[in-house]
Amino acid sequence: MAEETSRITSEVNALQTGKFTGEEGGDARSTPAKNLGGAVVIGGLGIYAMGMSLTFDSPDTVFTAPGLLPFLTGLTLLLMCIALGIKAFREGGAEDMWNAPLRGFRLYWADEEGRRALQLMGVVFLYVLLVALIEFEIGIPTPWIELKLSSYEVVSFLIVTFILRMLWKKSWLHCFFVTFIMVEALASIFRYAFHILMPAVG
Repeated sequence: MAEETSRITSEVNALQTGKFTGEEGGDARSTPAKNLGGAVVIGGLGIYAMGMSLTFDSPDTVFTAPGLLPFLTGLTLLLMCIALGIKAFREGGAEDMWNAPLRGFRLYWADEEGRRALQLMGVVFLYVLLVALIEFEIGIPTPWIELKLSSYEVVSFLIVTFILRMLWKKSWLHCFFVTFIMVEALASIFRYAFHILMPAVG
C-alpha cells in the first residue's frame, strides 16, 4: 500500500513539474541505442511488407491493387524508421553497437528466467523448423477407422514433451502423457471433424 501511494505521489509530482514519467512511474527514457535498434527492426518489417505487397496480382489499375494499402503502410513505417534512425545515430546510438548485443545476451543468460526464455525460443524455433522440413503420414488400420499418425504429431510429441519438462518439472512420463492427449485431441479434431490437414501433411 505504501509503495502504491509513493508511486501515485511521484506521478502527481511529475505532472505538476512537467517531468517525463515512464511506464513504471520512473523517469527513464528510451536510449539512442534502443531507438536505433527499434528503427532497424521496424524498418525491416516495413521493407518486408512492401516486398510482399508487390507480389499481389493487380486486376485493374495500381489504385485498385490489393497490395496498395500494405505498400503504403510499409513505406510509412520505413520513412518514420529512417527519421528515428538518423536521430538516434546522431545522438550516439551506434556507439559500441556490436558489443552491446553480446553484452546484453550475457546479462540475459546470467539470469535463470532469461536462460529459460532463450532456451524456450530456441526450442520453439526448432519445433517450427522440424514441422516444416519433416513430412510423412502412417496409416494404422483398426476395425472401425484407419487411424493416421503424421509427422506433425510425432514432432509435437517430442518437442512439446521437452517444453513441458523444462517448464513444468514433472516426470518425463507425465509430460509425455499430457502432450500425447493434447496433441492427439487437436490433430483428431482438425482431421476428422473439420477435415483440415495439420501442417506438413499433404
